[in-house]
Amino acid sequence: MPDQSSHTADIHPPFTFAVIGDLHYGFPLEQTGLELGSLRNLSEVERFAENVGYTLEPMAESLKEVSPDFIVHTGDLAANENDQAEFRAATHYLRRLGKSVLFARGDKDDGAAFDQTLLPVVSTVLGRPVDQRYYTAEIGVCHLIFLDTSSWDPEGSQAEWFRSALRHAEKRGGRVFVFGHHPAWTVAKAFYSNRLFCEDVTRTLSEHQIDAYFCGHTHNQNALWHRTGHRATLQFMAAPIGHPDELPTPLQRVQSLLVDPDDVMDCWPGYLENTAPGWFLVRVEEDGVKVSWNHLNRGPELDVVWKRPGHVERFWQVRHPEDAVLISRDLSTIRRISLRFCAWDAIRPGKRVHLNGIEVGQLPPSARFAPQQIDLPMTATAVLDVINRVEIDAPGVEASTIGNIQLEGVLPGGRIVRTRPTGEVFTWSDRWDLWRLPDLQKVMPGRPLRTLLSFQ
Repeated sequence: MPDQSSHTADIHPPFTFAVIGDLHYGFPLEQTGLELGSLRNLSEVERFAENVGYTLEPMAESLKEVSPDFIVHTGDLAANENDQAEFRAATHYLRRLGKSVLFARGDKDDGAAFDQTLLPVVSTVLGRPVDQRYYTAEIGVCHLIFLDTSSWDPEGSQAEWFRSALRHAEKRGGRVFVFGHHPAWTVAKAFYSNRLFCEDVTRTLSEHQIDAYFCGHTHNQNALWHRTGHRATLQFMAAPIGHPDELPTPLQRVQSLLVDPDDVMDCWPGYLENTAPGWFLVRVEEDGVKVSWNHLNRGPELDVVWKRPGHVERFWQVRHPEDAVLISRDLSTIRRISLRFCAWDAIRPGKRVHLNGIEVGQLPPSARFAPQQIDLPMTATAVLDVINRVEIDAPGVEASTIGNIQLEGVLPGGRIVRTRPTGEVFTWSDRWDLWRLPDLQKVMPGRPLRTLLSFQ
C-alpha cells in the first residue's frame, strides 16, 4: 500500500471515513490451497467466495464514488484464517480502493498474519511504528481507538491501556471513536461474542464519553443507542455479506432482541445476518457527526446525527411494510409453512418437531446460533392454528441450546405471515449461566422443549 501518512495527517473537518468489516474475502474451493478436510463449513466457504463477485466488487465501486478520506476495517479479513493467499488477496482488494486503511483484528484474523501484513500497513498510514494489535490514531481532531477484542482480559494490559486511552482522549478533547470486532451488546445473536469483553467494556463505555463504538462479528446490520449507564453509548454493527438483489429480512421480524428489561435504549434492528450487505459512512463536521448505514443497492437506510457525544438529535431509519396479519379464515390458504430457529451445539439427530401434537419434521444439525429455516410438509397446514403448540425432542444427553423458534407462512400473492419469535432461549445445559441472559429457560435433560407460537 502506498505511503499515505501525509494524507491522514492533513485531514481536518469536514471529512468522511467508511467503516466496513467481516470481508471474509474468499476463493472458490478449488483455489483455496487448503485440504477440504481442514475447512470447517464448506457451504460457508462457498458463500464467501460467491460474495466477492456479487457484493464486494460492487461495493468497491460504490466506495470509490463516495470517496471517503480513509477506511476502517473491523476484522475478519479472509474467509479462511489459515489461507495466507486469501489474506493477501483481501489486503489487495482494500489497496485497490486507493485510500488509507486502518484495521481492528477479528477473531478469524490469524495473529501472525495480522502482525506481519496489517500492522506494517497501519504503521505506514500513521507515520509511526505500531507493534501491538491494539493502538490509537489521531486523525482530524478525532481519537480513534482500536481494540483486539479476541484477546480481551479484564485484568490484562489491554484493558488498562483502553481505560488510559479514554482518559487521555477526554483530557485532550475532540471526537472519540472506538473500533473492535466483537459487539459490546450482541443485540440478537445470543452468546455470539466474547463474554469477558462484553461485561468489561460495556461497564467501561458507560463511564466514559465516546462518540460511537463500531463492530461486526454477528453479520447482522443494526445500530443501538444505549442509555442505561452513566454515559449513553452508540454502537454500530455491519457486514458486507449477502446478495444485494434479494429482499432483506428485517432482524426484529425473525429474532428476539436480547434486551435487559432494565435497559433504556433506542435500536435500529436492521437486518438478519447475510441478507443485506452494507457499511457505514461517518461524516465529521466542525460541530457534529452523522453516521449513515448504506445498503449496497438502495443507499442510506439509517441516519444518526449528534453534536454532543451521547446526545442524539436524529435517529432516522427506513420503515418496512408490516407483515400480513393472519386471521382464522386464511389458515386454509397458506401455500407454504416453515420453521425458523437458531441453535448452539444442536448436532445430535433425532430432534423431532411436533406441531399441535403431530410430527412435522426434524431439526437439522446447527451450531453457533446461526439462523436456520426448514420447510414443513403441507400436511402441517391441516393442524395449523392461530396459536400453536410446538414441541421439540431432545434425544439423549446433549448440551444444546435453541432459540428464535418461529413459524412462517406464505399466503396467496406472496404475503408473509409470521408468529412472534420466542423471546426465550431454551437450553439443556449449564454452560450459558455466566451470561445471565434474562430469558434463558432451563429444560430438564432428555425432556422436550415446549412453547407456544402465536400469529397474533
